[in-house]
Amino acid sequence: MPSSIELRKAGYAEMVYVARNMRPLDRRELYAFDPSENPENLAREQSRFDRFHWVACIGWRPVTIVSAIERSPTLWHVGMYSTPDWPKVALNCTLFFRQVIYPTLEELGCNRAECRSYIEHEEAHRWLALLGAERECVMHDIGYRRDSYVQFSWTRSGLERKKRLTKCL
Repeated sequence: MPSSIELRKAGYAEMVYVARNMRPLDRRELYAFDPSENPENLAREQSRFDRFHWVACIGWRPVTIVSAIERSPTLWHVGMYSTPDWPKVALNCTLFFRQVIYPTLEELGCNRAECRSYIEHEEAHRWLALLGAERECVMHDIGYRRDSYVQFSWTRSGLERKKRLTKCL
């Protein structure tokens, strides 16, 4: 019998669990500026921004952390990292993003949400495209490994344009 999938507010313990067990490309992406690659440091740093972190769990087991961090009143950084069980929660996370995160950021006055993804993390790029993120540019020499990252964004203007087009169809 399959376990139920639940999305709820994430705490430090869930962040550490997922960070300790995350996929290799998520690890490469998230530790660009932390050569220690310490899961506790990552969770501690993220939990400083305690308002918008959610965890997708299968039963009791944390699988994915989804975050939205305010950089300024109109600019937010969104991100996700996961264990190899990501495919089991991907649909739930996609629906959660569309039904909860988009409307929440819009209500808070967000004009732009963005994220950077390690250039070789194609699975993340496909998910971001599915969520409607626009690929903007490639950024080189990021972090201590001097990796390349792809910048993705959602803008209020772009979302409004898509809503108008949808109404016309």
